[in-house]
Formats: sequence, structure tokens, C-alpha cells
Amino acid sequence: MDQAVQLALSLFGSFAVSLITVDGTSRPVPLSDRPGSLLAYLALKRGQLFSRVELTATLWPDRGETVGSGTFNTTLWRLRRAIEQPPLAHGALIASDGRGWVGLRAGESLRLDLDEYEQLLVPTLAKPAPAMNEADLLALRRGVELYRGDILVGFSDEWALREREKHRRHQLNALGRLMQLSAFAGDAHGGIRYAQAILDLDMLREDVHRELMRFYVLAGQRALALRQFEVCRSALRTELAIQPMRETLALYQRIANSAVGHDDEAPAAERVELRPAPPPATPTAAELIAAARRHLAAADAQLKMSLPLFEPPPS
Repeated sequence: MDQAVQLALSLFGSFAVSLITVDGTSRPVPLSDRPGSLLAYLALKRGQLFSRVELTATLWPDRGETVGSGTFNTTLWRLRRAIEQPPLAHGALIASDGRGWVGLRAGESLRLDLDEYEQLLVPTLAKPAPAMNEADLLALRRGVELYRGDILVGFSDEWALREREKHRRHQLNALGRLMQLSAFAGDAHGGIRYAQAILDLDMLREDVHRELMRFYVLAGQRALALRQFEVCRSALRTELAIQPMRETLALYQRIANSAVGHDDEAPAAERVELRPAPPPATPTAAELIAAARRHLAAADAQLKMSLPLFEPPPS
């Protein structure tokens, strides 16, 4: 395998393929539909081998009978010819075994924009918020910046839709974690940024609309908080033909009445938590993590105090 040439694949946004030489020169590689679909799927499953029957059934389920072994072999040959160009040898990028199974090699000759994204987000999101450290928070921040839009835009096959939804969930989970940490630390500006990013991906998240309203209040932007309620109500009415939840309506009413911070005067059913004013400077990563741990420790202590105490019956 010649490491002087790399195959660079961009999956975020529109699928793009290029070959990069040792001097950094990038040359686009045009691919027709079937070779492009085959490469995109193998890139998502890099390092794995698949039978030709399995690939045909996955990539072209509605055309399985028309895409026979001969057609698949032609598609594979066209893909090899397009990406395994000199000085790359046959098999440098596309692996195969004695059974005829094929796959895309994972190694230094493959540069995939999705690799760094997954390496930053997946292990970090597996940790609960209290177990995160400063490096984890920085990894989340770096990871969400790499998301330049849904993957494989323009691919409408079921396998592509599944992968698109999976990575969108990763992004939403990461943004949600960052929004949560911002709320714990009273970081209004960070919270606004991450809440808006979530709504860019899923406008129907009513819980996030409420958080964004709270963050606007923390930032001293009451008018924007009220406007956000109208955005939420319009989205729910247009897409789902429903009205906002009672909790959302109560929050809106309290903001509109300038009753922020006077929860004791409101009926218990209408009380809505609004967090204290943010610190003057944006919290550091370490401060955000510490705030999250304090918040969860306080919540745990409050829960223990509220539990009934059971004493053993007298003997």
C-alpha cells in the first residue's frame, strides 16, 4: 500500500470524494450513482467485509433481481478504477478475501471527516455528566463544531436514512449535554448558542424552546424570550396541529408578567424555575464541570431528604 496517496471522503453535507497526493494536492473523483453508493456505504462500515449478496440487498433492495452479480462486479470494477489509481495498487483501498467478500480498508490511506467526529463524541457521551472532566467537555465542543450538516445529503435509501438519523442523534445528544452544563453554570450565552443549534436540527423540541426562553431571560433579553414562545407555538401548530404544553404556557405568562424571581407568590402548579443571574464572564470548562457536579449533588441530597424514613417496627 502506498501511503503517498490518500482517499479523502466527506460525508457531512453532500458526499464528496477526492484523492490527495503527498504534496497536498487534492483531485476530485467523480462517481456515478452505484459506485458512489457502494463507496459511501463501505466508508460508513470501514474495516468490515461484506458478501456481494448482502451489499446488493442493502444498497439496492428494490432492484435486487436486476442488480445481479454481473452488475455488481461492474460497479465494483468502476469504483476500483476511480479510486485505486497509480501509485495506489489494486487492493490498496478496497479489500477482498477468498470468499469474494469486499470492504473498505481502514488505515492511513483513508481520510474520513466522520472519523474525528465519532472519536470525539461517542466515548464522551457514554459518560454521565458528573464523570466528565475538562478534556471531555472540550471534546464535545470540538466535536459539535465538526458537524457541518446531516451526512450524505441527497441519499434517500433506507440505509442512508438510518445512518443520517444515528449521527443526528449523536449531535443532538452532544448539544443537549452542552446546553445542560451551561444551565448548571448559569452560562446564558453558551446556553443560547447550544439551544439554537438543537432547534436548527429539530424545531419541535418544546423542552428546548423553554430552555432557550430561560436563557434569554438570564441574558436580560425578555423580548427575545417572549418571541421564542411565538416561534415554538407556530412550529407546533404548523407541524403537529397542537398547542404548547401547560408548562410552556406558564413560563411564557410569568415572563410576560415580569414575575421572574417571585416563585413564592405563584400557585404551586404554575411555578417555573428560572435560574439565577449568570456570572459576568463565560465559565471555563473546569467551572462548567464543577457546576454540574454541584447541581447533581444538591439534587441527590434534596431527593434523599424528601424520601420518607422507614423505621423497623418495634420487636
